[in-house]
Amino acid sequence: MGSISFWMCLVMTICTWHKTFGCTWMKTLPKSRSMFQVFSNNTITVLREMGHVVSRESQITFPYEEYRHVDHFKDDDKIVFISQTLNAIEKLYLSDNYDSFWDQKVVDEFMSDLHRQTSELDQCVKVIRATLPNSDKGVNKNMSLHFKFLKNYLKREEYSASGWEGIRKVVLAHMLRLVTIILTNQ
Repeated sequence: MGSISFWMCLVMTICTWHKTFGCTWMKTLPKSRSMFQVFSNNTITVLREMGHVVSRESQITFPYEEYRHVDHFKDDDKIVFISQTLNAIEKLYLSDNYDSFWDQKVVDEFMSDLHRQTSELDQCVKVIRATLPNSDKGVNKNMSLHFKFLKNYLKREEYSASGWEGIRKVVLAHMLRLVTIILTNQ
């Protein structure tokens, strides 16, 4: 009888492991920030430093409606959304066609922080996806279309300084909004 209770307890512990430990990258301790917040704040600072004055405004729209839907997601679904968004941002910057107008050291710092975040969140998502159904497919599809538009925008702008400045501004808006998603959970 005792061994059955032990095995039941073990199975229950394993099944709920991610709920008790969760995504440590996103967790905050009292009076401190999560690692996600620390790296996001650094990424935001670097993105602001990368800014240039350009002669014309970009024609990029921000997906406000999708973020309004995300505000109503469960916490685990929010982590999946944040991970997918950061991965899309990283993929956008991997095109590496910005050498002439940004200091490579600053870009390397940005990419390093972004990669660290995507790596950590990908680990969280692996655990979460094992137990969660897919989140809102409409939001995911619209965000995929948004990032595809950004990629095509860069191509149309021939990877110019003004094209990248438009991308930098919208990515900065994404980073700021992703941080607020986490802050509203606490």
